[in-house]
Amino acid sequence: MKLDEMIICEIEKIVENFGAELYDAKYFLSGRTQMLRIFADTKTGITLDECADISREVSQYLDSIDFSKGAYTLEVSSPGITRTLAGVKDFERVIGKDVSVRYRNEGNRLRKKSGVLKAVSEEKLAFENGEEIEFSSILSGKLTINS
Repeated sequence: MKLDEMIICEIEKIVENFGAELYDAKYFLSGRTQMLRIFADTKTGITLDECADISREVSQYLDSIDFSKGAYTLEVSSPGITRTLAGVKDFERVIGKDVSVRYRNEGNRLRKKSGVLKAVSEEKLAFENGEEIEFSSILSGKLTINS
């Protein structure tokens, strides 16, 4: 199931009105239930009260446009501490933090790299230890906890 771009834009505006950033929005089936899951965050971390406020506003908006023909469940939450990183924007948000990246090297072999992210561009990720990974070779990434 795919969300219409106009709906995503409106959800993003609502989230931004609360001083947060839309991290992701997913519309999918979970068993027989239609789910709309919204992930939002702030620079200092989003609170439960902020998620509840965003949920109320998004719910009102969705009701006003008759979003779903049937029942659906709306969830608003933080993307979590060990959040998934997919695009350039996701990696830019976590510069200076520990990340783990799965990628394919020049020999097409699966590799994993963990470390503190120093810089991000459309072409590559740069780590504090000087290593770089071509962005196009990345399969997945996530924020990690350095204990």
